[in-house]
Amino acid sequence: MENIEKVAEKARELEAIYDVVQDPLVLIDSDFNIQRANLATILFAKNNKYDELLDKKCYEVLYQRTDVCPYCPKINVKSKDKNQTSSAPITREIFFRSEDKKQTLLLEFYPYPKQEDLFWMVEKISDVTKQRDKEEESFRMRNLASLGILISGIAHELNNPLTGISLTLQNLKANWQNQPPEQIEKRLDMIKNDISRAAIIVSDIISFAKTDKVKVTLGDIVETINRAKDTVIRLYPHLSKNINWRITCDHEYQFPFHPGKMERLFMNLFRNSLQAFDYRPGEIAIEIRKTKNWLHIIVEDNAGGIPDAIIQKIFDPFFTSNKSGTGTGLGLSICHSIVKEHDGNISVKSVEQKTRFTISFPLTNDITEPNS
Repeated sequence: MENIEKVAEKARELEAIYDVVQDPLVLIDSDFNIQRANLATILFAKNNKYDELLDKKCYEVLYQRTDVCPYCPKINVKSKDKNQTSSAPITREIFFRSEDKKQTLLLEFYPYPKQEDLFWMVEKISDVTKQRDKEEESFRMRNLASLGILISGIAHELNNPLTGISLTLQNLKANWQNQPPEQIEKRLDMIKNDISRAAIIVSDIISFAKTDKVKVTLGDIVETINRAKDTVIRLYPHLSKNINWRITCDHEYQFPFHPGKMERLFMNLFRNSLQAFDYRPGEIAIEIRKTKNWLHIIVEDNAGGIPDAIIQKIFDPFFTSNKSGTGTGLGLSICHSIVKEHDGNISVKSVEQKTRFTISFPLTNDITEPNS
């Protein structure tokens, strides 16, 4: 008799413990009947009597359904699965409407081995509606912040050439009668350069935002990389003066890509490296190689590397580490967009004062190796 009283006392203690848990806890048998429940379950089910919950179908009492819930993992639990333990919950996040109130519920299911070949289930129900609402609000605020940065970047970048044009025109208007032709021509060239700069900024923004399907043609990627290198050297002769270029490839690979965009991709990468060298000597190495299903192009420079604090941001629009204030900060964002348009991947690593970009494009049956 004394042992029975002790067992009953222990049961009351355990009941007191799980009754203080704010989330509903339910023990469900193999036939979907409720066998045990805490006080929070009674409140959740809007039922004032504990006895009326017992031996009732969980899906009827908890979720007002006429059949087993489609998200219930219990129907997938195999009785002889020894890996199913109470320490490995199965989670489901659902939308639930009760009395015109929408809730987001996180359900956690803990398989409970009742017997050797019989499993019951402990279900824990957490209302995460406020948490998810806060996460969505935070996401919206981040999007608005990104939009603000984007607009601010566009305004700032366009303001520089427009201000230059305005000042030069004011100077011409005030002094054109007294200035020699060569001075007037010089100022007209300044206006032309500022207009070209503004056009490049607009072009960068359009390229970044445009989502049309890229039109591809069969092209030689090695030839395109060489063309991008020659163009960058021509545009930045002083930055390129002390740079050694090394291109390594085992074939002249041909595969479908947009030649203009692909050239621009490598021009942006090469220009980025040249600016990082800042007129110092160094090397830009390009390696092209093929694996079974991918073509990999590695662009590496030894210009000093990228700090860990910013390496995760370099593909963000308008992010730039250029202290001179030049450039749009869109170059690497455009690289990322071009690679994605070709269904490829681009990643960056920085170790031992070196920066390595790895660009990978999926191979199709259209790829050829002219020299093989």
